[in-house]
Amino acid sequence: MRRLPIFMLLDVSESMAGDNLRQLQHGLERLVAGLRTDPHALETVHLSTIVFAGKARTLAPLTELEHFYPPRLPLGSGTSLGRGMQHLMDELDRSIQPNTPERKGDWRPVIYLMTDGKPTDDIEPALKRWRERYAARATLVAIAVGKFAAIDVLQRFTETVLRLDAQTEQDFRRFVDWVTMSVVAQSRSVAEPRAGVNLAKIDESILKKIGDIENGLNVDEDLVVLTGRCQNNRLPYLMRYERVPAAARTRQFGMELDIYQLAGVFALEADYDALSDDRALVRTVSTDALIGSPGCPHCGNPTAFAMCSCGALMCIRGSGPALCPSCDRECDFGECGGEGFDVARSRG
Repeated sequence: MRRLPIFMLLDVSESMAGDNLRQLQHGLERLVAGLRTDPHALETVHLSTIVFAGKARTLAPLTELEHFYPPRLPLGSGTSLGRGMQHLMDELDRSIQPNTPERKGDWRPVIYLMTDGKPTDDIEPALKRWRERYAARATLVAIAVGKFAAIDVLQRFTETVLRLDAQTEQDFRRFVDWVTMSVVAQSRSVAEPRAGVNLAKIDESILKKIGDIENGLNVDEDLVVLTGRCQNNRLPYLMRYERVPAAARTRQFGMELDIYQLAGVFALEADYDALSDDRALVRTVSTDALIGSPGCPHCGNPTAFAMCSCGALMCIRGSGPALCPSCDRECDFGECGGEGFDVARSRG
């Protein structure tokens, strides 16, 4: 039986922390369970899971549906869409069986790309490679999650771009069911002489097909993501701030600053570094532009926003000496006197 390769290319950057990543994990499990109920899908569908943040990694190579088990989704710093697409194309080269005189190869592969942010790397080399070698022999369905996704960038890779606005867990389950029905429909129609992907009917309450639109999302930053480390177990955590409406701004040294409200603090695992962009962080944000200071999600220290002289953020219990988990230097913390300072931003 010829294979129908389905690749899930998933953004696991810092902006996906919390409910987004949990829903994505449950959604992947729901997708597999749903596909296994259809005999056509069981016969043809092979699944692969690729994730990208600052770097990209294959979590599950192309595997027949019956033996596919959803992997645990990690988290990393950065949204390197270019690296993710390059990694995907390398996987297509490795795993897709071409037609030969002796054997029919795989059906046209389908890629579901999900991202909620803007690329933090150069996409041009990946875009050139995709257009020249892969766009004509693979189908890419791009899902822009939420209001911060760079739709204009996704449209450069594919004409099939949809915006997902899932406000509740039930909305996200309906989206996963739509993906399931689309894969099932494709598995039943692979023998038809058609080039496009066979998508299920769109639920317009949560999904919207994007046509040619103007998008100025690359003008301003929408998120501030800061990464710190727990003083006690050295594990990383992230603090996510979201930009508040433009009317709520402050002035510093005669300049208007965007204001960002704390949206959550999230404990990370040790594999966060493995997927994170290892280029130096050069962008900073003033603490005067940030509203809210959380505690440590790992150990419960009341302050997760203490900065060592090396520039790294860490958690502390209060004033006094503390050992920096990033540089192993002993610091002596006291009251800052209400003065703002600049901190390095993660890539988001």
